[in-house]
Amino acid sequence: MTALDHSSDNRIITVTLDRAEKRNALNAGLVRELTHILSDLAADRRVRVVILAARGPVFSAGADLEALQALRTASFDENLEDSRLLADLFTTIRTVPFPVIARVHGHAIAGGCGLVAAADMAIAARDAKFGFTEVRIGFVPALVSVLLEGRVSDTHARDLFFTGRLVEASEAARIGLVGQVVNAADLDDVVRRAADGIARNTSRHAVARTKAMLLGDADAFREKMDMAAIRNADARQDVECLAGVDAFLGRHDPPWVRAWETDHTEPA
Repeated sequence: MTALDHSSDNRIITVTLDRAEKRNALNAGLVRELTHILSDLAADRRVRVVILAARGPVFSAGADLEALQALRTASFDENLEDSRLLADLFTTIRTVPFPVIARVHGHAIAGGCGLVAAADMAIAARDAKFGFTEVRIGFVPALVSVLLEGRVSDTHARDLFFTGRLVEASEAARIGLVGQVVNAADLDDVVRRAADGIARNTSRHAVARTKAMLLGDADAFREKMDMAAIRNADARQDVECLAGVDAFLGRHDPPWVRAWETDHTEPA
């Protein structure tokens, strides 16, 4: 479900989401695989930078449909285990001793946008779109709320979380979600130059220490992520979340949209 591309000297590794037929949606298998790959790379002293990319027209469309179907009948403990898998991936991205650069094109939505938020740097194509759409299906953006601390202001986070709207790459850059926006044709070159610059011009030890410094208390970060995972699992049991997932899978409006439309019908 992922592909690796090593530079000739193994200093720069590209990890590519390779589920284009599923819009690179996140499921337990992909999340585990990404976590294991990054953990293995962390033990390799040659690795200086990891580029996180994706095949196909979409970076990542968020949750896998099969995972959403399973959510409807899963117990709290099963949902907590699943949520902790994603929390572990985000934590791994934040704690590996090298920068992770997200190379973003197409849509990055919900958990897919969480990958962008977890990365140390994000460079996006001009036509990319971003959004934390959880509330639109009755869910909560618990894990990503931890990732946005110190990256996006509280004002912008509340806007993104409460509306669930998609934003253009230019707005994502303005609010700090991504660092740079470039033409799609230039995306690979710009990402590669950024990776080359780190690998060539910086001390591996200094970058690793700087990343740890910016993270702060790693145990406190893990505790926040675990609390977010518990909130995540708890929200999945909510009746509106279950109704929202059913509506999403059935391709019809959730009950709160239907209620609004009923209350706001114009007289004939």
